[in-house]
Amino acid sequence: MTHNLHINRFISGALLLSPLLFSAAASAQLPSTPPSHIVVLIEENHSYSSIYGSSSAPNINALAALPNAAVFSNFHAITHPSQPNYLQLYSGSNQGLTTDNPPASGTYPYTTANMGAELIGAGKTFITYSEDMPSVGFDGVSSGYYVRKHNPCADWVSTGTIGANQYGPSVNQPLTSFPVSTNYASLPTVSYVVPNDLDDMHDGVDPTTITNGDTWMFTHLDTLRQWAMANNTLYILTFDESYDTDPNNQILTIFFGPMVKGGMYNENVNLYNLLRTMEDLYGLGHAGSAATATPITDCWLSTTGVNSAVNENYSFRVIPNPASEMVTFKSDKPLSGIANVNITDVTGRTIGKYTMTGTDMSVKTSDFAAGVYFYKVANNNNVLGQGKFVINHN
Repeated sequence: MTHNLHINRFISGALLLSPLLFSAAASAQLPSTPPSHIVVLIEENHSYSSIYGSSSAPNINALAALPNAAVFSNFHAITHPSQPNYLQLYSGSNQGLTTDNPPASGTYPYTTANMGAELIGAGKTFITYSEDMPSVGFDGVSSGYYVRKHNPCADWVSTGTIGANQYGPSVNQPLTSFPVSTNYASLPTVSYVVPNDLDDMHDGVDPTTITNGDTWMFTHLDTLRQWAMANNTLYILTFDESYDTDPNNQILTIFFGPMVKGGMYNENVNLYNLLRTMEDLYGLGHAGSAATATPITDCWLSTTGVNSAVNENYSFRVIPNPASEMVTFKSDKPLSGIANVNITDVTGRTIGKYTMTGTDMSVKTSDFAAGVYFYKVANNNNVLGQGKFVINHN
């Protein structure tokens, strides 16, 4: 249902034109320049709705609101429990493991295609960094709060002759080997970052574990997030699965980087699509079910693969927030020319596209359903401001 949004004029000269509903056109292609690095952070066991918009995850939601963040609102894990999903994201297959039990002795190292071996075979690099893993190439089931079931790359490590689609122990590293902020350029082409069971939100619906994982992400990777924008790096946040009781197994996934066209994306995609996308970014082969999955192509900038961050010359406010009858977007100084204002709901559905001049723009919100909404103010290809607001009719 489309809301009927009304025109309002302000003394400041700002003008809201009649709404024009739109949907973002897909570029239908990947970035012309592949990322120099991809870093994938994998969190645990939470549904999309328990993280996105949650006050227990302020840092994740701040990441989602950035102009170079693509939020996938219809993204799914493959199955339950955890281990098969990690294997499917890494190799396009659960390798016959349908539980969290480790592979039986003598059945591994596997020889099937996987992300690490594909990259190494193409002359690129891959490392998984696992928190609490005690040593390089560790082959045990657990240590401290480290668990092997969350570290799929261990299942292809060979300590002897390197067979087909295998590699040596150096691909399997503890988190203590992850480069510090002064040395991010030494990151491998692709890396998976796996927090331990205290820091990965593992304990179901408990908001304390959400906050703990959210804080861990900020502490360990926020400087990487900032570095990524100037260094052609793609930062991906995803989850292994939703709650066991969630029939849709819907999880939050965010792409962030200078090549990303920010916004909400509602296509039905899953971990196989994510694996296929990373493979295609580097022209690799396709592991397992990634061969029949489609890459994600609509969230990339269509020019040089680089976008500038929010123009820090402007600062926007939304008042009142929460709003009931009317919401006003205010810039701290007059805009230079005409800017577009796009509003979407939490599903990524576009509510409308408007134009703004001067310092103020107002939208009647009494016809909106109560809930969280997102706005982006842009001038040509430059994002001037982005954020969210709440409609509450009580």
